[in-house]
This record gives sequence, structure tokens and C-alpha cells, in this order.
Amino acid sequence: MKADVYEEYGSPDVLERKEEVVKDDELLNSKSRTHESSQARRAAGYGGPMKAIVQEGYGGPERVLKLMESPASTTALAKETAFGGGTWSPLRSRIFAVVLFTSLFAQMAVYMTGLASAWALTDITSSPALVASLRLAVALPAFFLALIAGALTDILNRKRIILFGLAGSAIVTGTFALLSATDSFSVTSLLGLTAALGVFSVLAAPAWISVIPGLVPRSDLAGAMTLSSAGVSLSMAIGPAIAGFIIAAAGPTWVFVLNTVIFAASIVALKVWKPALRTGLPAEHLGSAIRIGFQYVRYDRPLKVVIGKIIPFAIIGTALMSLLPAIARFNLDAGPAEFGLLVGAGGIGAVIVFLLMPFIRRRQGPDMIIFGAMLVQAIVLIVMATTTSLGLAFVVSIIGGAAALALISTLMTALQIVLPAWIRGRGVAVYLLALQGSFAVGALLWGAVAEQTGLQTALVSAGIAMGIAAVLSTRLRLSRYMDINTEMVQIMPTLPAVTSVHDDDGPILLTAEWRIDPAQRDQFVAAMDPVRNALRQKGALSWNLVEHVEQPGRMLGSFTMATWSEYRRLAERTTIADKDLLDALNAASGYDLPAIQAHRVIKVPTRGRNNRGQSVQ
Repeated sequence: MKADVYEEYGSPDVLERKEEVVKDDELLNSKSRTHESSQARRAAGYGGPMKAIVQEGYGGPERVLKLMESPASTTALAKETAFGGGTWSPLRSRIFAVVLFTSLFAQMAVYMTGLASAWALTDITSSPALVASLRLAVALPAFFLALIAGALTDILNRKRIILFGLAGSAIVTGTFALLSATDSFSVTSLLGLTAALGVFSVLAAPAWISVIPGLVPRSDLAGAMTLSSAGVSLSMAIGPAIAGFIIAAAGPTWVFVLNTVIFAASIVALKVWKPALRTGLPAEHLGSAIRIGFQYVRYDRPLKVVIGKIIPFAIIGTALMSLLPAIARFNLDAGPAEFGLLVGAGGIGAVIVFLLMPFIRRRQGPDMIIFGAMLVQAIVLIVMATTTSLGLAFVVSIIGGAAALALISTLMTALQIVLPAWIRGRGVAVYLLALQGSFAVGALLWGAVAEQTGLQTALVSAGIAMGIAAVLSTRLRLSRYMDINTEMVQIMPTLPAVTSVHDDDGPILLTAEWRIDPAQRDQFVAAMDPVRNALRQKGALSWNLVEHVEQPGRMLGSFTMATWSEYRRLAERTTIADKDLLDALNAASGYDLPAIQAHRVIKVPTRGRNNRGQSVQ
């Protein structure tokens, strides 16, 4: 039963804490039977901001009543529950802590491998374009596999996906160690193994990120995402520094050996995590899951805003990371240890701003945080282009890492807020697809620019472009979506048991009829438009709204689902936000949602000359 109530990968710690809150709320309600407390209970039962306030410990019925009197306060506190929780509070969940630190060490191993392979590549070639292509080798697997990885994350057991990624990464780093020990590296082998490591990393990445909301309460989500982003940045700080000193002392072989051990140990550590079993409908087919993922992106405005903000930052910002090996070696005359510290400096800055993020979030909205971070990155790029001082470059890298963490953690928190649980893996994958695709484009772009014009010109150009992008980013307002409630809610009636239709039968045509005042037609159509978008997000192949010619105001809406099982899933994918849309539609039509009629589309065979006499649709 717990697996049905809470998110698929809920932690026992979170489950117990939420049960305690519910018990406390029931006790309060049993002691207060006044009209006011009844209002509060109804508000909590409806969902949305009130439910978040009661469940996450923001006070009893009296507190709820005060907020109900002030919509502005309600909205503000709803945002606080999702976007402004404490930074350290998620660590109260033991399972979250285990997953967090395991991912930290795994990411550290990835960064150590990246630094060791980058340094080995500069031993083979001095071409900036080839050095930048190492970043391309990491980004390309994510570009081609991210959506598949996201679909698998929503279909399969996420823990198994993570374990598979860790095992594959261990094999790759073991191969790195073998080639390094035998002095058999070439440009091709380095790029190929780096791409292979990227494959296993991207397969696990959506799963790593998607499990977080199921391990902590909603009030801790912002803190959890900041901890996760800071963990990546901390691994970026520690990993390269360790790798640099190991390379200087003993060579890159021992870096690869250590990383193999870390990946293997991570597999062992995750044995304590026991995710809840899947319940309900059979898993989706991979092709259908990918199609619905694309549809969701097409029709979901909040997700497109998040992606629209990360793409310019990634394309332009990758100029520094992709060219940093060449900058360190040829502009700053740095050795492997200094290069490791330079890479790690960005992680140090990220850790510093991680401690400041609760303070920053309380005073600035997500749009201003992103604008400020991009502006700082523009300055960092220009300074790195003009300095030959290793000390100044180190300080500037700290500042750049702080800005990057502020931007990425803000976008990742927003991403988790706007994505419902059922599509979270695919939504995260699309984000990673945009991110890594932008990294790939940026690596090619800035590598080519540096090859033709030099490192300094490339970095100055990137800095100017980042400043322009910062100004343009303010046109995409993310703050308006921070109070979206994607909690699941039952809206559609439970479907009756039907023996004549099987899960894979389809297409299925669904119809509903309204009789409205013809004078309210425009309001009804306007209210129907977001409902259409919501249906297309959830997999509807087509959607139509028609009006009877002889009976004005008699409206027939219809949409098509690919199979009966997809229609059944539709009932499990409705959220509080969807309920708000239907409430607006009901207000425009004058009555509640009518009964939905389901029809199986019959394929009528016809003769086709081009099909050698076979029946075609």
C-alpha cells in the first residue's frame, strides 16, 4: 500500500516522517470541530499549496486559515515549500544520504578520469581542436542516448540502471588503466574510451537525478537538489586535485586504478537502498515512452523555459572547460598538479555558493539568480582570456564555479518542481540532452575558433556572447511556474473491468460532450486549450473539438490514445495542476466534466495496388 501512496522510490525514512505529520494533523482536527477547522481540512484534502503546508509541517488549521485569507501569502509559502527549504535538512533521510555520497564518489571518479585522459591527450598532441574534442567525446553519447536513458528510467528499476552504469564505468576505467600501464594510448583510444565512459554515465544520469524527489519530502526538495548539485561540484573540486597530484607523483595509471575501485565500491554501497516495488499497470513500451517524452516537451511550456535557459549557458560556457587543458598548459605554463587545482577551483567555488544558496534563494527569484550567474560567467571568460597569472586564474575559476553551481542548482530545482513523477526520467533526459548537445556544439565551435584565431580571441568572444545571452535570458520567466503543483490526484473515474479490450488494443477514441451557452463559446474554447495541451503531454495522438451545426452550444471533444493501456495510464497521470485546468473548464461550461466514452477504432481493410493485394488501412 505504501508503494501505491508515495512515489515509486520513496525512502522508509520519508514514509515514517510523513505518516507522523498526517497523524499529528488528524489529532489536531479531532480536537477542533469548528467551522474554521473544517475549512482547513477541506483545503488540505484538496491538495495544492494547502496540502503542502499541512503535510510538510507548516502549521495546523489556524495557520492554514490565515493563509487562505491571503492568496498572495499562500502562493509565496507554496513556493517556499518547494523552492526554499533548508539546505541540510534532506540529510535526515538516511537513504538519501547514502545515494548522495555514493553519487558524489562516482562523479569524483568520472572527473578524475576526465582529467587524467585530458592530460594524457596533451602528451600526444598540442592541437586545441583535438584537446577540445575530448569534451565532444563526453557530450555526444548524451546527445544520442539521453532520451532513451530517460525512457528506461521511467520504465525500469532505477536502482538497476544505476548499478549497470557503475559496472560499465568500472570496466571502462579498468581498460584505461591497462592501456596506460602498457603505454598503448592513442588519440583514437583516448577519445573512444572517453565516449564509452560517457555512454555509461548518461544511461545512469536520469536515474540518479529522478530518484531524489522520492527520497525527501517536498519541503526539502530545493535543499536536496542544491546538495546534489554541490556534490557534483565538490567532486569536481576534489577529484581533479587528487588526480593531478597522483599524476605528478606516480603517473595516470594509478588514477585509473583508483577510479575502478571507486566504481566497484559504489556498487557495494548501494546495497542498503531498497526501492519500493512497482505497482499498477505494466511497463510502457520503449518506443511509446520515447514518443510521449517528445510530446511532453513539445506541449509543456515550463520545461521549454528551463531548456531555453540552459542551452545558451552551456554552448557559451563550455568554451572555458573545453579549452582549459590548453589554457593551463600553453598560456599558464601549468603542470599536472596545477592543472588539477585549476579544475578543482571551480568546485571550491561551487561549495562556497552552496552554503550561501538558502540566503540567495530567500532574496532573489530564479530568474535573477540565473541572470547574475551568466553575467559573472561572462566576466570570468574575459579575465581567463587575458591573464597569464596562475594565481589569478585560480581565483577566477573559483568565482566561475560558484556562478555555475548557482545557475545549475536553480534550474535543476525548477526542473523537479515542474515535472510530474511519471515523466520525470524523460524530462530530466531531455534536459541532459539539451545540456550535453550544447556542450558538444560548444566544444566544436570554440575549438574551431581557437584553432583559427587563438585561445585569447575565442575566450573574449565567448565572454561577450555570454553577456548578451544573460540579458536575453530575462525574457524567459521561470518564476511564474514555481508554484505549479504536480502532485498526482484522481480526477477520472476508475475504469470498469473490460474483457473485450486488451492492454495493447488500439487506437482508442475518447469522446465527451458539453452543452454550453453559445454566448460563452469563446470562454469555453479558451479554457479548453490548456486541457488540450495537457492531453497531448500525456500521449494523446490527436485532439478535436467540434460544435453541432444545428444545435449551437452542443460541443463534442475527442482525443485518441494509441492503446487501451495508455488510456488507463492517463487516469494515473493527472495532477493537481490538471485539476485546476478542469475546474476552469467546468466554470466556463457551467457544469462538471461529463462522462468520457471510450471507443475502439476499427481498421477497415481495403485493397491497395501498392501492397500486392494485401489489406491496408
